[in-house]
Amino acid sequence: MALSKEDNELLTRVGPETPMGELFRRFWTPVLLANELPEPDSPPIRVKLFGEFFAAFRDTQGRLGLLDARCPHRGADLSFGLVEEGGIRCGRCYWKFDVEGNILDMPLEPADSPLWAEVKAPSFRIVEFGGLLWGYVGPQDDVPDLPEFEWTRVEPEQRYLSRFLVECNYMQAMEGGLDAARVAALKKAGALGPDDPMGEDAAHTVQARETEYGLLVGTAVESEAQQAEMSVAQWLMPFYTTLASGKRDIYEGTAWAPIDDESTMAFAVTYSPRKPLSKRLLTEIRQGKRIHPKLQEGMYRRERNRENAYVPEGKERPTDFASRFETSFEMALACQESMGSIVDRSQEMLGPNDGAVEGARRILMQAAVDLMEGTIPVIVHKGEAYRVRAYAAQVADAEAFDEDEQVLRGIAPEV
Repeated sequence: MALSKEDNELLTRVGPETPMGELFRRFWTPVLLANELPEPDSPPIRVKLFGEFFAAFRDTQGRLGLLDARCPHRGADLSFGLVEEGGIRCGRCYWKFDVEGNILDMPLEPADSPLWAEVKAPSFRIVEFGGLLWGYVGPQDDVPDLPEFEWTRVEPEQRYLSRFLVECNYMQAMEGGLDAARVAALKKAGALGPDDPMGEDAAHTVQARETEYGLLVGTAVESEAQQAEMSVAQWLMPFYTTLASGKRDIYEGTAWAPIDDESTMAFAVTYSPRKPLSKRLLTEIRQGKRIHPKLQEGMYRRERNRENAYVPEGKERPTDFASRFETSFEMALACQESMGSIVDRSQEMLGPNDGAVEGARRILMQAAVDLMEGTIPVIVHKGEAYRVRAYAAQVADAEAFDEDEQVLRGIAPEV
């Protein structure tokens, strides 16, 4: 069913002191690729998360820091400063802070100034894990578990990570991830034509079952054989989706981290649990043929973006919309952006196959309301629950996909 305008506000607003913003702050959130702060005293990086700005840096000893970007002196952005000799120095006043926000230096202030005891920059936890830098900007006395995705525990050569901007609210972006999983399942089963990946009607059903981590989402496509073509993906609290890759031992997923109410930073991963990624697969990835879109030079904006109508400079505009994209994944992103920054969900008409979208919305809104009443989501402290994969194969009974032993082994292998 469509959401009321009030529920849509609850769902989409992520800034300070909003119910959803407070919920998201209870989880570790990807903020950067680890190689963006490669070594001690690297230049700091400005990060925007949940509508607030932070300065991320790696100090002389290699320790990671994440501070409120506003210098306590007069509010200059600390990410415009210099990392040196164990701290980050404000570019305006030259005050210097360590990774915990303690003041290290205040030029021109006398040694007996009370400021030495009073000044402290708000600091937040940041760790390197699985090739990403993760920030935790919630209550610092109640630290959640890191989500133990399988890709965080493989060797670096077994995964490929990227990040890119999606120019709409996180929920729209994430719903695009869910739609991309469904479309990919239909294409894998041969139910969609190669020339128009959204244009052919295929007989299929989408089912969503609630789990401890979020939702298990099964897409079943009618098959001439007795068995159904089944693709199983996950939506994981609070903003992760998985995608069946269509290649043996290759899995993919995306984190849809809210920048603010109207924009999202997507962190995409392709990985193998068993072996290094092949040169052929890496070539596909760099050509934008998987879930890692090509980006504009030196930016995190996609080459195909809303401003250029998804036609990169120098390219001829195709006659049909679908032909502008290398993948159904990127087309799904464009469709979500086409709705505007925050879509009015009171005007939508959902169907039976939109159960995953409805389920994710319901779970998030209920969790946000529960948190306002003092109940922290259990999943916050169950990092091992994220050890699941997407799955694609034939099953005998599509209706019982969430009980099928074959499916369960596929999504949560013991290895």
